[in-house]
Amino acid sequence: MQEGANTLRSLTLFVSSHFMFNVLGKLQSEILSGEKREAISTLSLYSLLLRKSCEFSQKKLISLKEEGDFLSAYLNLEKERFGEDLGGYKLQGFDSDEIIIEAFLLQPFVELAILSTLQKEKTEVVVEYKPDLHQVHIHSASINTEIREKLAGKLETALERIKLFEHSFQLDETEIKSLQVILLKK
Repeated sequence: MQEGANTLRSLTLFVSSHFMFNVLGKLQSEILSGEKREAISTLSLYSLLLRKSCEFSQKKLISLKEEGDFLSAYLNLEKERFGEDLGGYKLQGFDSDEIIIEAFLLQPFVELAILSTLQKEKTEVVVEYKPDLHQVHIHSASINTEIREKLAGKLETALERIKLFEHSFQLDETEIKSLQVILLKK
């Protein structure tokens, strides 16, 4: 029973009502304004993420490559959703099928990085797996307190999961840059 509750809680970390309704609102706007290509692209990315979410909710662990594919689709959808407001993103080092992590582990931290860059000019989110350190580094613009407050519950749950799975989390910030480090247990 506890495992099922954890799986459902993990799924809701990603598929939050706020995210779902924002994407559906974007899709509705594209349909109403006759932007067929954009609507198809949004719907395709969104359905891919929902399929992967349902697939991952049935697994305890996924490969780093699967996590990278999921994050890539998520970042593409967010780039499409925010357009010019999201400067860009890079995913690096997520090519291993042999390294295994818990499903939905990184997305809440990537979301925080994305949302923190929206009001900054030409900033980029970089999500990088460093194999020599067995760490994930998420570089972004400095996180403002408003964003942190909006995502407080989601991040609290994400940090609980980090501890539950015996990983660790560090946040290093300056006035203009933020680095989130997730040290994966070996």
